Amino acid sequence: MDISLANLIELVKKVNRNKVPTPMSAEEISRLRVRKYRDPQNTETTELPESLKALLAYDRDLLSNYNMPVIETLQRSIDKEGVIHSYSPDEEAYYGVGMDSSGIDIEDLMPVWSNDPRLPALIRIDHVGDQAIFIYITERDANGEYPIARMERNEFWLAESSLVEYLYNIISGAKDIG
Repeated sequence: MDISLANLIELVKKVNRNKVPTPMSAEEISRLRVRKYRDPQNTETTELPESLKALLAYDRDLLSNYNMPVIETLQRSIDKEGVIHSYSPDEEAYYGVGMDSSGIDIEDLMPVWSNDPRLPALIRIDHVGDQAIFIYITERDANGEYPIARMERNEFWLAESSLVEYLYNIISGAKDIG
């Protein structure tokens, strides 16, 4: 799907339930970086997607048409150096499929997924449905975007081409919220 960032921002401005936008300063946005990998020992960082920069510049407290924060969880993962840290799906997978009732401690199963230090970072986007939604930090495309990954219970898959496509579809009601 070919939706422009300008189209997304125009739509966001129409449906934002936060009536007094609180933009993040250009200086603060310019110092932000995102972890490139899930492994906490692999500290390499990379640029934010252009759509995230634009959303933060418009309203850091953006509320969707479902009256839910869109980038609140992401902002809580920013450290004092301005680095957005990766989410780890291990705990969610452990509890989500009932491994906690097996009597096996989560530490004995770690990592539940894979411990490859090159696994792309997962940056959580708040979502109203049952699925977890992530910016999947690989290589930025020609528009400066990363793909979107979804996780539900123990299933994980790449879904939309970018945060632009994901948010546009959710906000416009063109896609089921999952």
